[in-house]
Amino acid sequence: MNRNTSLLLALAAVTGLSACGERAEEKAPENETVTAAEESAAPEEPAVQPDELIWVFRARGSRQCEGGGMSLEESGANLTDNGVVVQESSCGSRTDRMYAAVCGGPTGDILLHLIEEGSLDAALELGFDPADQIKYEKGDCPKNNN
Repeated sequence: MNRNTSLLLALAAVTGLSACGERAEEKAPENETVTAAEESAAPEEPAVQPDELIWVFRARGSRQCEGGGMSLEESGANLTDNGVVVQESSCGSRTDRMYAAVCGGPTGDILLHLIEEGSLDAALELGFDPADQIKYEKGDCPKNNN
């Protein structure tokens, strides 16, 4: 036999033998019982699965040289006050549009919120849009609204 054939046979033997062995983490203890206290201590499934969530956004409303606009907290409160559960929030900037550099002109600043997909209609009625329809990048929120 040549060297390659010998190595191939040795590899096959090692692979075959290791597949026959029982792994310690797969072994289930015999006579295992779970008490009610242990069962309640087990981590619960999140109420909403990640595939049931959607990012929505709205323009922050700030103006170049002037600042202003809505804060992330105000925007989130607008949703929660109208029955929309907000899972996560972030500030961002649109990258799919260009904004002329002129005082008083709009900025690309946006406010993003992660909500349940079932609440999308309510968010749309409040002036939010699905964030998957635009290009943006998340960033730090402004320190103040000036």
